[in-house]
Amino acid sequence: MSSGRLLAVIAWVGLAIAASAPARAADATVTAAIAPEGYGRIVLSFDRLPGYDAKLANNVLILSFSDPVKADFAPLSSGLGGFVNVIRRDPDGRGLRVALTKPARLSVNEAGDKLFLDLLPSNWTGTPPPLPKDVVTALGREAREARVLKAEEELRRMRPKIALDVTGAEQPTFSRLSFKVDDDVDVGFKRIGDKVAVTFGANLAFDVARARSTLPDSVADIETARTNEALVVMIPAPAKVGVRGFREQGAYVLDIDRGERKAVAADDHAAPHDEQPAKPAAAPNVKPAPAPAAAAPAEKAAPVAQPAAAPAAKVAETAPAQPAAKPAPTAKPAPSMPGIASVVKDGDTLRLVFPFSQPTPAAIFRRNKTLWAVFDQPEELGLDAIVKGSGGLVTAASQSGLDSGRLVRLTLSDPRLLTVSLDGSNWVISLGDDMVSRSSPLAVKPAFGANGRSAIEIEAQGLGTIRQIRDPEIGDALSIATLAGPARGVVRPQQFVEFSVLATGQGVAISPIADDLHVNGDLDRIIVRRDSSLALSMLDPNAGAGTPGLPATAPILNGALAADEAAKPFNARENALIELAAMAPTEQRTDARLNLARFYQLRARPADAKAVVEATIEDDKAAARDPRASILLAASDVQLGRSTEALALLSKPDLAASSEAALWRAAALADLGRVGPARDALRSGGSALPQLPGRLQSRFIELAVSLALDAGDRAQAVTQFERLEVLPTLRGIGGREIMRARVYEAVGEVDKALTAYDALVKGPDPEIAAEAELRSVELGLKSGKIKPDAAIERLDQLVTGWRGDWIEAEALAQLVDLYGDVERWRDAFTTLRTAVSAFPDTENSRALQDRMQDRFVNLFLGGGLDRISKLDALSLFYDFQELSPSGKRGDELVRKLADKLVDVDLLDQASALLDYQIDNRLSGAARAQVAARAALIDLMNNKPAKAVDVLRRTRQADLPASLANTRLVLEARALAMSGRTDLALEMAEGIEGAQGARLAADMLWTARRWADAGEALERLLGAAWKDPAPLDSDQRTQVMRAAIALSLAGDAMGVDRLRNKFASKMTNSPEAQSFDVVTAPVEMRGDAFREIARSIATSSTFDAFMREYKARSAEDLPSDKTASATPTKA
Repeated sequence: MSSGRLLAVIAWVGLAIAASAPARAADATVTAAIAPEGYGRIVLSFDRLPGYDAKLANNVLILSFSDPVKADFAPLSSGLGGFVNVIRRDPDGRGLRVALTKPARLSVNEAGDKLFLDLLPSNWTGTPPPLPKDVVTALGREAREARVLKAEEELRRMRPKIALDVTGAEQPTFSRLSFKVDDDVDVGFKRIGDKVAVTFGANLAFDVARARSTLPDSVADIETARTNEALVVMIPAPAKVGVRGFREQGAYVLDIDRGERKAVAADDHAAPHDEQPAKPAAAPNVKPAPAPAAAAPAEKAAPVAQPAAAPAAKVAETAPAQPAAKPAPTAKPAPSMPGIASVVKDGDTLRLVFPFSQPTPAAIFRRNKTLWAVFDQPEELGLDAIVKGSGGLVTAASQSGLDSGRLVRLTLSDPRLLTVSLDGSNWVISLGDDMVSRSSPLAVKPAFGANGRSAIEIEAQGLGTIRQIRDPEIGDALSIATLAGPARGVVRPQQFVEFSVLATGQGVAISPIADDLHVNGDLDRIIVRRDSSLALSMLDPNAGAGTPGLPATAPILNGALAADEAAKPFNARENALIELAAMAPTEQRTDARLNLARFYQLRARPADAKAVVEATIEDDKAAARDPRASILLAASDVQLGRSTEALALLSKPDLAASSEAALWRAAALADLGRVGPARDALRSGGSALPQLPGRLQSRFIELAVSLALDAGDRAQAVTQFERLEVLPTLRGIGGREIMRARVYEAVGEVDKALTAYDALVKGPDPEIAAEAELRSVELGLKSGKIKPDAAIERLDQLVTGWRGDWIEAEALAQLVDLYGDVERWRDAFTTLRTAVSAFPDTENSRALQDRMQDRFVNLFLGGGLDRISKLDALSLFYDFQELSPSGKRGDELVRKLADKLVDVDLLDQASALLDYQIDNRLSGAARAQVAARAALIDLMNNKPAKAVDVLRRTRQADLPASLANTRLVLEARALAMSGRTDLALEMAEGIEGAQGARLAADMLWTARRWADAGEALERLLGAAWKDPAPLDSDQRTQVMRAAIALSLAGDAMGVDRLRNKFASKMTNSPEAQSFDVVTAPVEMRGDAFREIARSIATSSTFDAFMREYKARSAEDLPSDKTASATPTKA
């Protein structure tokens, strides 16, 4: 925007603000006296004379002003004596009516800001009285001063303007402008964005066109702006360059530093005598040069792909064979500057240096013959030197901007070994056999999410940004993660079913195959996952092999020993082991007792094994540190349902590397509902699994199937279930068939699964039947084969006949959700209470309680409450108050409930709810806000004293203006309802605008102070009588009330004034006839007037107040969201 347009906009805004400002009342001093000649003179001395109109009509002096006037008109009565009978001011301050006692003529004169009104006797002859001599003298003096000022202005206008000349010159490092200007002219400059404004404190002539034609190009685009006594010259100056201004012998000099010059590629600076033999391989110490330069734009790179890219081809690159090094002399390039890439040749190895002024995360890798480099800095890079200095290895270079980053792609003529190193803040890429240093390897390992679904995890300290970038050659969308230094990459490519991890010199690059693959950052690690689950092998037979601790090849509960023990008679073997444990010498006693405990474990007697281990530890405290004792005791606890105690034992550091301990840890975690950690532990224990007894193998593989099903990992569930076919059953044929039906369900064979469940429901095993019924209902609901009502009936029968374990817990949870879905809220919350009481410590119960608490809150804060009766809603709240959340949502729920209580006229209960919130739960502005709501309910309940008390108890400073105003209105109305009208009126004076005027008028009307009420109501109507729009219903009511009040006050002049103002507006209204009656002369009032006055008076002003209160905008109500406004005290 040019300076002239800028000044014009500023002026326009100023005029607009001035025009929109409300009219300010004019202050006036009133004097009046009767002159010796017999006429009366009224003098109004204003601070500024407003527009006015003065006339005599029917012996009444009517004086109207364009603006409100603040003045004391009492001197009229005392100064004019017998001339004046009655004086009345219009309520809006814009009019004055003076009834005279005798006929008179009016003479009006103005002198400056004074208005002279002369009331001449009817028999006056000759010219009107002159103005006072001092006034005439002052007027003459002001006229002479005005003529002098006008003459001086004319001389200034005719005097020729002094011309301002400017010259300019270009220096190597700056541009100079020299303005020829007298030393007595004030000059200064100020930077404004990318311009410098030079202000000359005189109205100088300046030829802009001539200046533009003579100045250097860098500063020629100048503009000017003028004010009354100044000239402003705007000169272009980039924000990053320095500007200096100073005086110099009749001139003002402005120096503007020149911008950064364009860089030249390194090869352009090289001279023949600079060539030297190449140094031995070493990381070049590239330092940024002091003067940065911008590189020429490079060829546009591939566009950045959006997340959720299309499937891509599988790529797995391996490093090519390393050729022998052939040292050759190369040219040493000039030092690199930030943003300018440079090249160093060392034999057959080419080093590319990307210099940065600060540490920058990067990802660097080669894909086929294309080198990718992604940097977390958006500035354009200079790549010219790479192509020129690569000796033909780099055939093309391109770059493109990314979101807060930059992508560089280099096309290579020959794929070479890639290594990356960091030199200070510069990234150095080596292409060739001679490696500066090898990147540290990044570990790619399997993991499981919190929901138990398998994923891949890559530890990535210093994780930068993960971006999806499409490869224009292959067409897939790579997920590329940048890392901060030091150099770390994926050493070799890794291929998975759904994606592949590319080999990198720095950072991580992943090529997706599955459509729903997600690559996310989590602090200092990268997580690769799918919406369902990655196809990874969960029970890894090599997991844990070769780690220190207990040997993975020799689990305590091993299969060979179990087979040997099973071949011997139980009683004889038990007696022999007991005898050995009892008779063993002290140093062998612990081993003998642990052998006995292991025997009990292998024969499925966990309680006996636990008792033996605990007795051993009690006699020998050192046994507590024996891994065998910990594993045997933990296994017993898991089988006895004491998973928390088992986890505490298995968390010992000396068991961290034990595969056997990991299996029992998985079982304990699964019992506690922690699916993800359980799958992690199960994978860690894979190496011990083949050596366990068949019964325990079945246990852990069934656990693997169950966990995979819970996590939605269908592939793993099918794979692991196939391993069960040759293993013994733990829960009989029914248990194995339950699992088979679950696998059918997972792979989408719904009919087969339902058939299997129905057959098991009718089987002989009650536990299997209960589980089958539960799973059949769940699948029927999921597939839509049964309706919610039928499911509720079946689950209700199930929980009636089966109690005490996870089946009941799951069935109760299903019932709670179903009751909520069909909005049987009392049944839902009652069932929830039963579930939480029966299973208080399970994660499922806590999750169910959180879910139903959300439903409880949504019921009261959402639309659900409108679909049930208010009394049912209240009983639900009082019966299930424990579901009410803490914090803001709970407070909002209580306030919503209070509104419902008000709707059914339970005002005492609503007030009690809010009073509890005020006294016990809230503080600050929220407390003041709810107190306003409580006060409103107390007013509705006809308890104004209680309303005043709650407002005063919660008074505080720094409330938002809208809330403070609301509280003032409520307190003033409460005081008025208590009979303390004067105090209420004082408070109403502090409420600005129509709201305060309306409040004052209502209170005066209620107090039957008719004269004051009439004037207040007329003042409230304001200039509505001038508005061309018709009066609305509320305005017509106020007109009727004002007329009745003035009539009851006996103010005939006021009634006449109101009739003259509003007669035309009320003529065609429904109240036209009533208006004629109430504005008739006071002495003509009859039965019709009394009937109309009675009907108007009986209409409750409080009802009107409530209607206005509800219609007011949200920020003016005591709502749940405090308006942010100017702090005020209330």
